Amino acid sequence: MTSGRFVLLAVAVALGAEVSPARAQSAGKWELEAHGGGLWSSNSTSGSAATLPAATPFTTRFGTVSRAESSWMFGDGASLLNATNIALRAINGQITPLDSVLGVATGSRGNGGSAGFRVARRFGPRYAAEFSFDYAATPLEFTAKTVDGIEATRSTFITAWRGLLATGPFVNTNVTATTDLHRSAGHQLLTTGALTVDLTTHGRLVPYVVGGAGIVSNRGDAPVATVTGNYAFSVGGLFPINETDRVTVRLVPRDHEAVGVFGGGVRYAVSPRWGIRGDVRAHVGGGKLDTLVDATPSVSTLAPAFFIASATIPSIQFSNNPSTGTPSTLSGPAINGLKTFSGSGTAIRTNVAAGVYFRF
Repeated sequence: MTSGRFVLLAVAVALGAEVSPARAQSAGKWELEAHGGGLWSSNSTSGSAATLPAATPFTTRFGTVSRAESSWMFGDGASLLNATNIALRAINGQITPLDSVLGVATGSRGNGGSAGFRVARRFGPRYAAEFSFDYAATPLEFTAKTVDGIEATRSTFITAWRGLLATGPFVNTNVTATTDLHRSAGHQLLTTGALTVDLTTHGRLVPYVVGGAGIVSNRGDAPVATVTGNYAFSVGGLFPINETDRVTVRLVPRDHEAVGVFGGGVRYAVSPRWGIRGDVRAHVGGGKLDTLVDATPSVSTLAPAFFIASATIPSIQFSNNPSTGTPSTLSGPAINGLKTFSGSGTAIRTNVAAGVYFRF
């Protein structure tokens, strides 16, 4: 009788062992997961700089040669201002141009928190295909070197123009320069498809590897800095001059970029129907950042009409009214969206996440 009980118990245990896989299968082959974590970015600084445009020369009313500049803060305009101040022997009369900022990578993608979800379909004991969507609070940021370069141009705009105006018959002079800086902005959306392969088919704790591809979308605003310089004065106390030089530097990513996805993690089955998962995934590709510049010169129309030019080679000319038929040197065309640096190379975004999945 006792032996019969042992036989029955052994049969029950065997049946239980057979039922466990059946229960796991009854939980279904679909998985839905919600997860959160953080994303760390590694950005390439490689790329190519564009040649800044040359200004158009013209002869002043005094027979000297000047050029129609769109800005004093970079390129040909900064060169003309510095050369004229050297000829005038203006003290502290050199502007630090934005050229060193415009010709290199001006920013990078920062780190931040991430959150998302996954939908997976299992195929057999080892394989699953999944779709993932993640939001990453990873803003684009100007580098510290970029911010310092912009500040150097802003501050030396003031000293250069004060130096120049101190050499002529100019009174009531006022030189200002301000910066409107939005150093970081934006976020990313990661949409990927992948195949996961379990490294074991036994036990509750299952390690796996993952590989796939997808799209990273760069969304939101981008970093931007606008430097506005102004100089106003009167020639001999009779003829007013007022000119404004406004330059905007923008860091611009591609809207959408293809990436490869590689990584791995572990999954722990709390029950046949739900569990927890943690993994690390590298999103490799894209990350190209361009630098664009805008320039808007503005010369106020004032009275009485007047013009004056420096007797130097090269020369800077001022004019306060179109009726004179004489242009100011700050009369070049506005510049919109000039790409001064084209980013290249590859970025790596490492997403570390943990979440809860449900099987159905």
